[in-house]
Amino acid sequence: MSNISQVSRKVYRYLPVLAAGGLALCLYVSTAAPWITWANDGADGGDLIAAAMTWGVPHPSGYPTYCLLGRLFAALPLGSVAQRFNLFSATMAAAAVGLVYLSTLRILTSVPGQETWLDRTIALIVSLAFAASPTFWSQAIIAEVYAPLAFFFAVCLYLALRTDLLERACHWAIMGATLGLGLGMHLTLIWMLPGLALLLWSKARPARLLALALGMLCGLSVYLYLPLAARGDPPINWGDPRTLGGFWWVVSGKLYQGYLFALPAEHLLSRLGAWSRLWLQQYTWVGLALALTGLWSWLEKGQRLWALATVLMFLIYGLYAITYDTTDSYVYLIPSFLLTALWMAEGAKAIIVSLGKQKTARALVALGLVLLVGIPTWSLLSHSRALDLSHDHAAAQWAEETLRQLPERAMLITGEDRHTFTLDYVRWVEGRRQDLVVIDGELLLQPWYADQLARRYPSLREIGERPSLEQLIGANLDQRAIYLASLREELAQAFVLAPSGALWRISGQR
Repeated sequence: MSNISQVSRKVYRYLPVLAAGGLALCLYVSTAAPWITWANDGADGGDLIAAAMTWGVPHPSGYPTYCLLGRLFAALPLGSVAQRFNLFSATMAAAAVGLVYLSTLRILTSVPGQETWLDRTIALIVSLAFAASPTFWSQAIIAEVYAPLAFFFAVCLYLALRTDLLERACHWAIMGATLGLGLGMHLTLIWMLPGLALLLWSKARPARLLALALGMLCGLSVYLYLPLAARGDPPINWGDPRTLGGFWWVVSGKLYQGYLFALPAEHLLSRLGAWSRLWLQQYTWVGLALALTGLWSWLEKGQRLWALATVLMFLIYGLYAITYDTTDSYVYLIPSFLLTALWMAEGAKAIIVSLGKQKTARALVALGLVLLVGIPTWSLLSHSRALDLSHDHAAAQWAEETLRQLPERAMLITGEDRHTFTLDYVRWVEGRRQDLVVIDGELLLQPWYADQLARRYPSLREIGERPSLEQLIGANLDQRAIYLASLREELAQAFVLAPSGALWRISGQR
């Protein structure tokens, strides 16, 4: 009987975390895109998948952890390759939701392993609120790096909260390896380090710090994938990182460094307003009130370290997202929204415990839990239609129409990532229309890109170190049909451009 009782306790303890992750996975799988998608700023998916499936190097910073894990996940016989990568995001996101549940229990429970039904209930509801938050949900259903990044953020945070294991050097090594692999998923994981340092400082010892450093070094060794992959000259090979200069160009994200902390001052107020509205959109006014209450509760209970560490991470991610000068920088706020969920849990427990002291305790506690359940319920009802990509075929329709229009051996000049990356997926993953010459007009002035074109298409003329687009078109116009994926006004003065379906045909020189 004692063994049966012990098993029952384990099931009772772990069933909620499985429920949280399982429900999240069901939500994501049912709303995931069936193929490449341009929705939710997911145009990079084609590049990431094509690089992973051809042992190539995607756009900076190379994302080696994504390429390796995604390639492994793509071995599952489930639909198209793109659908498998979408499922990869969904699975990692669901695992992150489960980790939010576990981290919430660590925060709510004064004695590990002695959680109450109230702790488990609050943790389950809050983790589901994070699962249904629209920004995180939007990234969990497309082939992108931000849902897997949230997973690594959640793992690192949970490991730091495991105070019962911080006496062991091997735990620090695992934490370091997770950080290193997470940085191979996305370099913005580095912004959690100041907050982690605060959480871990009191437990730090030379041997533990050495274990952390060695583990992190092992995790970062995933970046060796980039030069090793580039040696095979794959079709997707950004920066050609076989050389030290090429490697640094990719890893440092040199192409995008101009966006970093570059938001013009006149746009700062409007960006702050958009950030405030987005934060509200995730959890409603009720959730934000609970979050602020949770922070105050930590301060009152003397848990200033947790409050300071999480607020520090929240502010750093917020500063980075707000000042990064692109329209899709809001995705960098996902770690902030995860931290908000932890604050909400503490605030909900503080309020419910105080309500439990009233005469009508049971009714008030039930009312408090109902209000808490209202947060994920509201999100589901408000955003499910907009976020459901299960019938999104915009990218597929564009690809089919484009391939139908282009004659054999045609040249297509692209000017948008969504067009370039979709065709990369079609040509190098699905193996269709490899006779086409697809040239990214925005990358043509990059020496490494011109070199790749010269190697891949030796019949092209005027491929030197820095060929202009006009020179390239003029030299090859009599050799093959040339099209533009989108209108380029600078070429209209030199060439005769005629609309052709979704494309523009270059019919001659002026």
